[in-house]
This record gives sequence, structure tokens and C-alpha cells, in this order.
Amino acid sequence: MELEEIKKAIEEASADLKKGTADAKTNAEKALEEVKAFITKLDEKANATELTELKAAFEKEKEEANKEFDALSAKVKAFEATPSGNVEGSVVKMFKERIEKKFYDGSKNYEATAIKGVDFVKEFVREKVAATMTTANVLPNVANGFSPLFGNYIDTEIGHTPLPENIMLPLVTVKNEPGTESIWYTDRINEDGDAEFIGEGDLKPLADADWQTYKAPVKEVALRWKFSRRLQYHAPAVIDDFQVHARELIDQVIDTEVLEGDGIGDNMQGIQDAAAAFTVPTQLAEFYFMPNIWDVIMAMATAVRIANFRGQLTAVLNTVWEAKMAGYKTTYGEYVIPPFVTPDGRRVGSVNIVFSNKIDDDSILIGELKRFNVVFAENVMYEEGYENDDFSRNLVSRKLEAFLGTYIKGTAAGSILFDSISSVLTDIGQPVVT
Repeated sequence: MELEEIKKAIEEASADLKKGTADAKTNAEKALEEVKAFITKLDEKANATELTELKAAFEKEKEEANKEFDALSAKVKAFEATPSGNVEGSVVKMFKERIEKKFYDGSKNYEATAIKGVDFVKEFVREKVAATMTTANVLPNVANGFSPLFGNYIDTEIGHTPLPENIMLPLVTVKNEPGTESIWYTDRINEDGDAEFIGEGDLKPLADADWQTYKAPVKEVALRWKFSRRLQYHAPAVIDDFQVHARELIDQVIDTEVLEGDGIGDNMQGIQDAAAAFTVPTQLAEFYFMPNIWDVIMAMATAVRIANFRGQLTAVLNTVWEAKMAGYKTTYGEYVIPPFVTPDGRRVGSVNIVFSNKIDDDSILIGELKRFNVVFAENVMYEEGYENDDFSRNLVSRKLEAFLGTYIKGTAAGSILFDSISSVLTDIGQPVVT
């Protein structure tokens, strides 16, 4: 018997029950018998070669299904006197819907289809028996969805992916000069002559110099976003949260560009690009036996001091070095921290250490970082407005923008160094004897 014939028989049984006719019971039982016949027919169609191993299990399930069908027939008798007004929620209606949606999927896997029928009947019989009510009886709007009938805790704090800490602006010199279109700075160069001790009446020594002026550009950083007024009115927390996010993005890109900008095109020049490479002092070349990160810091700091820069030195290392520097041990497993390193590893000799996720794990930036200048021509500004037909569409745009530039004076060359840790280790380490 085909599915459409089953559906037709069940629809007839449903109609009869709705009318309250005396033969409703007979038609319903007839539909059930036809389903049993359908399962038997599926069994007959099954390929004996393919289903040999499943035959025993299938016969057992079919026998169990017959028992379930008998139980279902008893339930139909109980519903014989069901008033016509309640027929829509009756056995026949549910049976019809389950047959259509769950019982037959059009496949040729007869054994699996028959088992679906068995499971369907079991579920069908269970559902029509009154049972203890639990929280499962409170149906949400969607699966695992919301129901106001339950007590609900709503966390109003919006989560977000954490961003790297902004570290660079506090380490360099920041100046606010509103209205600046270009940055100009001057170095004294070509210093000739010197002071001397002289005898009475001798000609005083002559000295002179030149002054060179340089220009650095002001660059623009910006971000915009658009939303509907309806979103603004009905979900103000979302609008406020995104504005915080937008400001974080602006601050992040400024801080990152101050560190690693290449100065090409619209990009700003960062301190890494402006810094000099490490040149090993002669007395430290191949000096260290089994050099490590502390030796790298001390050697680079010495190179800065040799160039006569006496200000506070700061080194920026990748965060992983915070663990590495605290993890050195003796062959007996005892932790080792040199006497010139503070216990927290935040100061090595005269050098303050800053750890950051923004710098590569094989890179080190060290020197008088305050000699690098960041000039804000206009600090971060917020504006709101319309574009095109936004007003008619009830849309609004917002933007954040800032204008700034960077520079380091030529006479400060050598005050800030940037290099790879591995290359410095090579320069200062003693050759390995093989």
C-alpha cells in the first residue's frame, strides 16, 4: 500500500470522527491495520541479500509494533465518544500528521522505514497518555528559546574579543598642536671647531654650525559606521556599545601605527621604522658565553649609552619573554635571576622592560623612546550626519577621525634601536667550538 493511500484512509477516518458518525472507530482501526500491512509489505520488498543480518532484529521490532498497534486500537475505542468539538486534537489528527512528516521519507531502505513506523507508534501511544508535568511542558518560542514563564537572568553586559593593550603613546612624547597642517623641526648640523685652553693674548678658537629644517607630514586616520534610527531607538545599548568599539579601533590603529608604521603612502612612520639597527660595540662583539635575552638587553643598552644618550631607556619585548625571562634554571632546576634584574623582570640594569603582544617575538625595541614624537593636529573627533538619501530612509552615519604625524630628529639617531633578538645573539655570542 502506498503512502498516498494511507493518507487517504486516515483523512477519511478523521472526517468521520469530526461528523461523529458511528463508523469512525471502524475506519480508524482500518487505517491502523493498513499501516501494519504497509510495514509487512516493506518487509516483503526488502532485498534478502542486503538485509539478512537485520532480519532477526526487524522481526522482533515488528512483533513489538503489533503490540503497540493493539494498544493504539484500545485508545481509539476510548475516543469513540469524543465530542466533535475536540476532534481536532484527537488521535486521528495526530496519527495523520505523524504519518506525513515522520513515517515515510521516500527512500528504498525498507527496514529503516519500517523501524521508523515502529518508533512512531511507540511515541504516539506515549504522547496520548497523561504524565507528570515538568519544565519540558513549558514550550519556548523556538527550541532552546525564551519563555517569560521561567525565571530568567539576563546579563546586560556585552562581551567582546579582547584587544592588545595600547602601550606606545605613554612611552613616546605626545604633543597636541591643533590646526597643524605640516610638522617642521630643525637640527643643528655640521658643527665645526671647538673650545680650547689658550695662553694670554692668544687668538680665541673659532666654531660654527649649520641649521637644517625638515618637514614631516600629518596623516589622517578615520572610521565610519551606519545604522537605522529604529535600531537606535529600540536597542540603544547596541548603539552605545558599538561607539565604544569604534573608539577602541581608532585608538588601536593609532597605537599600532606608532609602533610599526612604515611611512609609505597614507601610512604614518612608526618608531620601529625610524629606529636604527643595532651595531655591536667593539668590546662586546663575541663577548658573551652562552648569551641570553638579558645579555641582548644589556648589549643594546650599552650601544645607546656609547652614543651619549643618557635618558631613561625602555625595551619593548613580546609578551612571551615575560615567561621566558622568569624561566631560566640551573641544571638542578633552580630558578636563576641575575643580580642586575628585578624579581619581577621589569627592569634589567637601567632599562625598564615593557611586554606587549604587538611586537614580534623575535624583535626588540630599546632606547630613549621619548625622543620619538607624535603630534596630534586634531585629536580623535566624533561627528554624526547623513549621506545621500539617508534622511528619507531613516538612516544615520557616524564617524571618528584624527590627524597626526610623527618624527624623530636626525641628531637623535642611535637613541632608539630596533633589531631581531636572534641576530643580536649572533653578534654578541662567542663562537661555538666544535
